[in-house]
Amino acid sequence: MKYHRIPVGPFATNCVLVEDPETHDGIIVDPGGDGTTIVDRIDTLGIHPVQIVLTHGHMDHCLDTSNLAVQYGVPVAMHAEDLPMYQNLAKQVEALMGPAAAAAFIPDKMVEPTVFLEGGHEVTFGKTTAKVIHLPGHTPGGIGLLFSDEIPVLVCGDTIFRDGVGRTDLWGGSWETLLESINEKVFALPDDTLLVSGHGAETTVGREKQHFPY
Repeated sequence: MKYHRIPVGPFATNCVLVEDPETHDGIIVDPGGDGTTIVDRIDTLGIHPVQIVLTHGHMDHCLDTSNLAVQYGVPVAMHAEDLPMYQNLAKQVEALMGPAAAAAFIPDKMVEPTVFLEGGHEVTFGKTTAKVIHLPGHTPGGIGLLFSDEIPVLVCGDTIFRDGVGRTDLWGGSWETLLESINEKVFALPDDTLLVSGHGAETTVGREKQHFPY
């Protein structure tokens, strides 16, 4: 697989375009804003999007989901436990950024997710397959996408960052559950597994295990 990390939106969220190198089919992970920038990169790379996947339901990972789903005619996938969060995007934006931002960012008609992913499911596009790992803690329905290439890659949303972890003081967060997800699922992967997080630069499982303070 090939991936392309694009910081977008008001919180510099990593939108990740994952591409099958043979067919150029791809998925859009966490389109959190700047839809025009995402479309321009898709066009430049020649990717054919077949699905949008949300690692969780926080607004900074979902803001341009509906616009892109309509533009490309593709389904939206996420874990069912974060669906209520997605359905309340306007309230999330208003709480964090004010009513004017909610009016500006939220489309009149939102596209509802129709594919609900659970741990152990697979996401396939072209000849590329990712295993879904349920990573609750930051949100109840947080997920990661594990690509078992020569060097494994985990697109892990806001579960873990380079030198940090996702916050748990927002809707549905649990510190104990987050640590369980990290210790039992993320840190169970090979040390050379590349972590592509929801914000910031890439890191590896081995690096984060070595520096983990919790």
